[in-house]
Amino acid sequence: MDLTPDLQTILIQIVNFLVLGVMLYYLAFRPIMRSMEKRAAERKRLEQQLGEERVELAQSREALEARLVHAEEEADTIVTAAQEKATDTRATMVQSAREESERILAEAHAEAQRLRSQATVASQSQTIESILEISAQLIGRVAPPEAHDRLVQQLSDRIWEMGRSEMGRVEDFRRSLGDRTPTAHVVTARPLSPEQQGLLARTFTALADRHVDLEVQDDSSLASGMRVRLADIVVDSSIAGQLELLRDDTLAALQEAEQVLRQLPAVPSTQ
Repeated sequence: MDLTPDLQTILIQIVNFLVLGVMLYYLAFRPIMRSMEKRAAERKRLEQQLGEERVELAQSREALEARLVHAEEEADTIVTAAQEKATDTRATMVQSAREESERILAEAHAEAQRLRSQATVASQSQTIESILEISAQLIGRVAPPEAHDRLVQQLSDRIWEMGRSEMGRVEDFRRSLGDRTPTAHVVTARPLSPEQQGLLARTFTALADRHVDLEVQDDSSLASGMRVRLADIVVDSSIAGQLELLRDDTLAALQEAEQVLRQLPAVPSTQ
Protein backbone atom coordinates (compact mmCIF):
# COMPACT_ATOMS: atom_id res chain seq x y z
CA MET A 1 0.00 0.00 0.00
CA ASP A 2 1.33 3.41 -1.01
CA LEU A 3 1.26 5.94 1.90
CA THR A 4 2.99 8.75 0.04
CA PRO A 5 1.12 12.04 0.56
CA ASP A 6 -0.82 13.26 -2.40
CA LEU A 7 0.08 16.89 -2.93
CA GLN A 8 -3.12 17.62 -4.74
CA THR A 9 -5.16 16.17 -1.92
CA ILE A 10 -3.24 18.20 0.64
CA LEU A 11 -3.84 21.38 -1.36
CA ILE A 12 -7.50 20.61 -1.63
CA GLN A 13 -7.70 20.01 2.13
CA ILE A 14 -5.92 23.29 2.81
CA VAL A 15 -8.27 25.16 0.47
CA ASN A 16 -11.29 23.52 2.07
CA PHE A 17 -9.99 24.47 5.53
CA LEU A 18 -9.45 28.06 4.47
CA VAL A 19 -12.88 28.28 2.89
CA LEU A 20 -14.41 26.77 6.00
CA GLY A 21 -12.49 29.24 8.18
CA VAL A 22 -13.66 32.19 6.08
CA MET A 23 -17.24 30.97 6.18
CA LEU A 24 -17.07 30.48 9.94
CA TYR A 25 -15.57 33.95 10.34
CA TYR A 26 -18.27 35.70 8.30
CA LEU A 27 -21.20 33.52 9.24
CA ALA A 28 -20.53 32.82 12.90
CA PHE A 29 -17.56 34.52 14.55
CA ARG A 30 -18.12 38.00 13.10
CA PRO A 31 -21.88 38.16 14.02
CA ILE A 32 -21.01 36.84 17.48
CA MET A 33 -18.40 39.55 17.92
CA ARG A 34 -20.79 42.23 16.75
CA SER A 35 -23.44 40.91 19.14
CA MET A 36 -20.93 40.89 22.00
CA GLU A 37 -19.77 44.40 21.16
CA LYS A 38 -23.39 45.57 21.00
CA ARG A 39 -24.16 43.94 24.36
CA ALA A 40 -21.05 45.47 25.86
CA ALA A 41 -22.06 48.90 24.55
CA GLU A 42 -25.61 48.41 25.85
CA ARG A 43 -24.29 47.31 29.24
CA LYS A 44 -22.02 50.31 29.37
CA ARG A 45 -24.91 52.62 28.47
CA LEU A 46 -27.12 51.03 31.12
CA GLU A 47 -24.36 51.33 33.70
CA GLN A 48 -23.91 55.00 32.80
CA GLN A 49 -27.68 55.59 32.95
CA LEU A 50 -27.87 53.78 36.27
CA GLY A 51 -25.04 55.93 37.61
CA GLU A 52 -26.84 59.10 36.49
CA GLU A 53 -30.08 57.91 38.08
CA ARG A 54 -28.22 57.13 41.29
CA VAL A 55 -26.80 60.66 41.31
CA GLU A 56 -30.25 62.16 40.64
CA LEU A 57 -31.76 59.93 43.33
CA ALA A 58 -29.10 61.02 45.81
CA GLN A 59 -29.72 64.69 44.94
CA SER A 60 -33.48 64.20 45.26
CA ARG A 61 -33.01 62.49 48.59
CA GLU A 62 -30.82 65.31 49.87
CA ALA A 63 -33.36 67.89 48.69
CA LEU A 64 -36.21 65.95 50.31
CA GLU A 65 -34.32 65.63 53.58
CA ALA A 66 -33.62 69.35 53.50
CA ARG A 67 -37.28 70.08 52.88
CA LEU A 68 -38.31 67.75 55.70
CA VAL A 69 -35.93 69.48 58.09
CA HIS A 70 -37.26 72.86 57.00
CA ALA A 71 -40.85 71.64 57.31
CA GLU A 72 -40.20 70.35 60.81
CA GLU A 73 -38.68 73.68 61.78
CA GLU A 74 -41.67 75.54 60.33
CA ALA A 75 -44.08 73.17 62.09
CA ASP A 76 -42.28 73.72 65.41
CA THR A 77 -42.41 77.47 64.86
CA ILE A 78 -46.10 77.38 64.00
CA VAL A 79 -46.95 75.17 66.99
CA THR A 80 -44.97 77.38 69.34
CA ALA A 81 -46.61 80.53 67.98
CA ALA A 82 -50.05 78.93 68.22
CA GLN A 83 -49.43 77.86 71.80
CA GLU A 84 -48.23 81.33 72.75
CA LYS A 85 -51.19 82.91 70.99
CA ALA A 86 -53.61 80.47 72.65
CA THR A 87 -52.15 81.28 76.06
CA ASP A 88 -52.41 85.02 75.44
CA THR A 89 -55.91 84.67 74.00
CA ARG A 90 -57.08 82.55 76.93
CA ALA A 91 -55.78 85.08 79.43
CA THR A 92 -57.40 87.93 77.50
CA MET A 93 -60.72 86.10 77.23
CA VAL A 94 -60.76 85.32 80.95
CA GLN A 95 -60.08 88.96 81.80
CA SER A 96 -62.64 90.20 79.29
CA ALA A 97 -65.25 87.74 80.54
CA ARG A 98 -64.88 89.06 84.07
CA GLU A 99 -65.52 92.60 82.93
CA GLU A 100 -68.03 91.93 80.17
CA SER A 101 -70.96 90.88 82.37
CA GLU A 102 -70.72 94.15 84.36
CA ARG A 103 -70.50 96.57 81.44
CA ILE A 104 -72.57 94.88 78.75
CA LEU A 105 -75.89 96.47 79.75
CA ALA A 106 -74.29 99.92 79.99
CA GLU A 107 -72.72 99.48 76.54
CA ALA A 108 -76.04 98.35 75.09
CA HIS A 109 -77.75 101.43 76.57
CA ALA A 110 -74.98 103.72 75.27
CA GLU A 111 -75.25 102.13 71.85
CA ALA A 112 -79.01 102.64 71.90
CA GLN A 113 -78.51 106.33 72.72
CA ARG A 114 -76.04 106.70 69.85
CA LEU A 115 -78.46 105.05 67.44
CA ARG A 116 -81.00 107.85 68.06
CA SER A 117 -79.05 110.12 65.71
CA GLN A 118 -78.68 107.58 62.89
CA ALA A 119 -80.75 106.71 59.84
CA THR A 120 -84.24 105.15 60.06
CA VAL A 121 -85.91 103.44 62.98
CA ALA A 122 -86.03 100.19 61.00
CA SER A 123 -82.27 99.94 60.55
CA GLN A 124 -81.65 101.16 64.09
CA SER A 125 -84.03 98.60 65.56
CA GLN A 126 -82.28 95.84 63.62
CA THR A 127 -78.94 96.97 65.01
CA ILE A 128 -80.35 97.08 68.53
CA GLU A 129 -81.78 93.58 68.14
CA SER A 130 -78.36 92.29 67.12
CA ILE A 131 -76.63 94.08 70.01
CA LEU A 132 -79.07 92.74 72.58
CA GLU A 133 -78.90 89.23 71.15
CA ILE A 134 -75.10 89.26 71.35
CA SER A 135 -75.32 90.77 74.84
CA ALA A 136 -77.62 87.97 76.00
CA GLN A 137 -75.26 85.36 74.56
CA LEU A 138 -72.22 86.92 76.22
CA ILE A 139 -73.95 87.26 79.58
CA GLY A 140 -75.19 83.68 79.33
CA ARG A 141 -71.61 82.48 78.83
CA VAL A 142 -69.93 84.55 81.54
CA ALA A 143 -72.65 84.91 84.18
CA PRO A 144 -71.80 82.71 87.22
CA PRO A 145 -74.38 80.24 88.61
CA GLU A 146 -74.72 82.47 91.69
CA ALA A 147 -76.24 85.22 89.53
CA HIS A 148 -78.89 82.80 88.26
CA ASP A 149 -79.64 81.68 91.83
CA ARG A 150 -80.11 85.30 92.93
CA LEU A 151 -82.52 85.96 90.06
CA VAL A 152 -84.55 82.86 91.00
CA GLN A 153 -84.75 84.12 94.57
CA GLN A 154 -85.74 87.62 93.34
CA LEU A 155 -88.61 86.13 91.33
CA SER A 156 -89.85 84.26 94.40
CA ASP A 157 -89.59 87.44 96.49
CA ARG A 158 -91.55 89.42 93.88
CA ILE A 159 -94.40 86.91 93.98
CA TRP A 160 -94.48 87.02 97.78
CA GLU A 161 -94.50 90.84 97.62
CA MET A 162 -97.40 90.67 95.15
CA GLY A 163 -99.34 88.57 97.64
CA ARG A 164 -98.79 91.19 100.33
CA SER A 165 -99.28 94.40 98.34
CA GLU A 166 -101.81 93.43 95.63
CA MET A 167 -104.39 91.39 97.48
CA GLY A 168 -107.19 92.51 95.18
CA ARG A 169 -105.37 91.19 92.13
CA VAL A 170 -104.46 87.98 93.98
CA GLU A 171 -108.10 87.36 94.99
CA ASP A 172 -109.26 87.89 91.38
CA PHE A 173 -106.59 85.46 90.25
CA ARG A 174 -107.67 82.79 92.75
CA ARG A 175 -111.32 83.11 91.74
CA SER A 176 -110.38 82.80 88.06
CA LEU A 177 -108.82 79.38 88.71
CA GLY A 178 -112.13 77.83 89.66
CA ASP A 179 -111.74 74.24 90.84
CA ARG A 180 -108.86 73.24 88.56
CA THR A 181 -105.32 72.56 89.64
CA PRO A 182 -103.16 75.27 88.02
CA THR A 183 -99.82 74.66 86.31
CA ALA A 184 -96.91 77.07 86.56
CA HIS A 185 -94.99 77.11 83.30
CA VAL A 186 -91.38 77.81 84.26
CA VAL A 187 -88.70 78.64 81.68
CA THR A 188 -85.23 78.78 83.23
CA ALA A 189 -81.82 79.66 81.82
CA ARG A 190 -80.16 76.94 83.92
CA PRO A 191 -81.51 73.67 85.36
CA LEU A 192 -83.22 74.18 88.72
CA SER A 193 -82.00 72.34 91.78
CA PRO A 194 -84.52 70.33 93.85
CA GLU A 195 -84.33 73.06 96.53
CA GLN A 196 -85.20 75.75 93.97
CA GLN A 197 -88.07 73.71 92.61
CA GLY A 198 -89.37 73.25 96.15
CA LEU A 199 -89.07 77.01 96.78
CA LEU A 200 -91.06 77.81 93.65
CA ALA A 201 -93.69 75.19 94.42
CA ARG A 202 -94.24 76.69 97.89
CA THR A 203 -94.33 80.22 96.47
CA PHE A 204 -96.91 79.43 93.77
CA THR A 205 -98.97 77.32 96.17
CA ALA A 206 -99.18 80.27 98.55
CA LEU A 207 -100.12 82.61 95.69
CA ALA A 208 -102.87 80.32 94.33
CA ASP A 209 -103.92 79.06 97.80
CA ARG A 210 -103.86 75.49 96.43
CA HIS A 211 -101.44 72.92 95.04
CA VAL A 212 -99.70 74.06 91.85
CA ASP A 213 -98.01 71.76 89.34
CA LEU A 214 -94.65 72.79 87.93
CA GLU A 215 -93.76 72.44 84.25
CA VAL A 216 -90.06 73.31 83.91
CA GLN A 217 -88.31 73.94 80.60
CA ASP A 218 -84.63 74.91 80.11
CA ASP A 219 -83.89 77.74 77.66
CA SER A 220 -80.32 79.09 77.56
CA SER A 221 -81.44 82.08 75.44
CA LEU A 222 -82.67 83.71 78.69
CA ALA A 223 -78.96 84.15 79.56
CA SER A 224 -79.65 84.00 83.30
CA GLY A 225 -82.72 83.94 85.54
CA MET A 226 -86.17 82.62 84.71
CA ARG A 227 -89.64 83.46 83.38
CA VAL A 228 -92.90 82.11 84.89
CA ARG A 229 -96.47 82.09 83.59
CA LEU A 230 -99.22 81.04 86.00
CA ALA A 231 -102.63 81.52 84.38
CA ASP A 232 -102.68 85.24 83.44
CA ILE A 233 -99.82 86.20 85.77
CA VAL A 234 -96.38 86.48 84.15
CA VAL A 235 -93.26 87.21 86.19
CA ASP A 236 -89.89 87.59 84.47
CA SER A 237 -86.56 87.91 86.27
CA SER A 238 -84.35 86.86 83.34
CA ILE A 239 -81.55 88.88 81.78
CA ALA A 240 -83.21 88.37 78.39
CA GLY A 241 -86.40 89.94 79.78
CA GLN A 242 -84.48 92.97 81.05
CA LEU A 243 -82.80 93.34 77.65
CA GLU A 244 -86.21 93.16 75.94
CA LEU A 245 -87.47 95.98 78.16
CA LEU A 246 -84.37 97.98 77.30
CA ARG A 247 -85.03 97.31 73.59
CA ASP A 248 -88.67 98.47 73.84
CA ASP A 249 -87.71 101.64 75.72
CA THR A 250 -84.97 102.40 73.20
CA LEU A 251 -87.22 101.89 70.17
CA ALA A 252 -89.88 104.13 71.71
CA ALA A 253 -87.28 106.84 72.30
CA LEU A 254 -86.03 106.48 68.71
CA GLN A 255 -89.54 106.86 67.33
CA GLU A 256 -90.06 110.00 69.42
CA ALA A 257 -86.74 111.41 68.22
CA GLU A 258 -87.63 110.69 64.60
CA GLN A 259 -90.98 112.46 64.97
CA VAL A 260 -89.22 115.47 66.46
CA LEU A 261 -86.68 115.54 63.64
CA ARG A 262 -89.45 115.37 61.06
CA GLN A 263 -91.11 118.43 62.58
CA LEU A 264 -87.91 120.49 62.48
CA PRO A 265 -87.51 122.85 59.48
CA ALA A 266 -85.04 121.79 56.86
CA VAL A 267 -81.60 123.35 57.12
CA PRO A 268 -80.62 125.17 53.89
CA SER A 269 -77.54 123.79 52.23
CA THR A 270 -74.45 125.96 51.81
CA GLN A 271 -72.27 125.99 48.73
